[in-house]
Amino acid sequence: MRDSIRNLADQGKTKLLLNLAGVKYMDSTGVGELIANYTTVTRQGGQLKLLSLTERIQNLLVITKLLTVFDSYDNEAEALKSFE
Repeated sequence: MRDSIRNLADQGKTKLLLNLAGVKYMDSTGVGELIANYTTVTRQGGQLKLLSLTERIQNLLVITKLLTVFDSYDNEAEALKSFE
């Protein structure tokens, strides 16, 4: 994930929507990757937003207070519109 997001950011594609619908479990390494990717994109003037958080992932982001850092959406159309 890190390499893919960095490659996109290096290409100037800095409005990224990360769909987490299939993610059933995330440990501290995964949380660290989210933070690192968020930092990479925002340093280049972009935005990294999250889509379709499972209940478990949403609870994890609430506990770590990261839900206040990331914009998250349940609806892809709304998420895409938020980049405008």
